[in-house]
Amino acid sequence: FLRCTRGFEIMDEQASNIQLKCLLNVGDMPLHASLNRMYLQVTSLTRDILSVFEGGPKEYLEDAEERENEVDALLYLIERQMRVLLDSHLVATRLNLTRTQAVEYSNLARSLERMMDHAYTIASLILEHPKLTKNMIDMAPLEQLPIWQASLKELMINIRTRDSTRIEKARFDLKDAQRRLMEHEQYVLKHHRSNEWMAFDLRLSESVRRLCAYARDFGEVLLNMKVFSMLQRTQS
Repeated sequence: FLRCTRGFEIMDEQASNIQLKCLLNVGDMPLHASLNRMYLQVTSLTRDILSVFEGGPKEYLEDAEERENEVDALLYLIERQMRVLLDSHLVATRLNLTRTQAVEYSNLARSLERMMDHAYTIASLILEHPKLTKNMIDMAPLEQLPIWQASLKELMINIRTRDSTRIEKARFDLKDAQRRLMEHEQYVLKHHRSNEWMAFDLRLSESVRRLCAYARDFGEVLLNMKVFSMLQRTQS
């Protein structure tokens, strides 16, 4: 529990009972800071994944589970903040967010957490099948990863700017990457190769495709936030 949460300390521990105390004031940590930390963990792991496929040491990925646990912990923190914010106008004021915005921030965090799940799946695949990573850097799944990285970076920037044109461009690039990956998976299934290689390639492609899908969901949440802010301005 403590490994998957933030701000708790053990105050008393007995054989059948543990007393915990929350030392973190949920109004003290901006949601954007937590989201940014989640983003950095997801993208750093995918950069290391690409480095390994390019011939780098697999030791880069040995702490993948630790990084995934941190993203999970940050998600729990954001959801905890969101629940408190929904009940407290004071906390909403301190975080400078409306209740609707808080829910959308929680949705953004959930998308990042799901992206981390698939980045971790890829890292685990590499560690389980180290010999299959050779000569794969030019394969379709890995060619789409930089597109996902660039699109997600653009979407993160637009958490604040909310430029709908740039958001839609990023979502279009992600959709195109998903299409390429679907075509690649159909090709692999049609042209039978060794079972182990084919299974590795298909699992890799599926995880990259899902990275793109959750990043598109992330962009959709940003568009919803922009529409809500525009409606607020017209009503005020």
